[in-house]
Amino acid sequence: MKDIQNERDERNLDIDKVGIKDISYPIVLSDKEKGSQHTVANINMYVKLPHNFKGTHMSRFVEILSKHSSDINLYSVYDILDEMK
Repeated sequence: MKDIQNERDERNLDIDKVGIKDISYPIVLSDKEKGSQHTVANINMYVKLPHNFKGTHMSRFVEILSKHSSDINLYSVYDILDEMK
């Protein structure tokens, strides 16, 4: 059987958005008044996929989210985005 996945893709097409949609995930938000707030977030995680990449490991997105879920704040959002790239 021919291994299509390992063949070179010569179409040179970028994909605007690949990822996972509507993840329901428990997180802890930083809160000025209360210190922190526990909630469940509905999250979309996408990246652009340049033509020279075969794909992305979307399970890694959930790992990144899990790593940061205990302290989501303005700065950790930038860290999450950097790790996704």
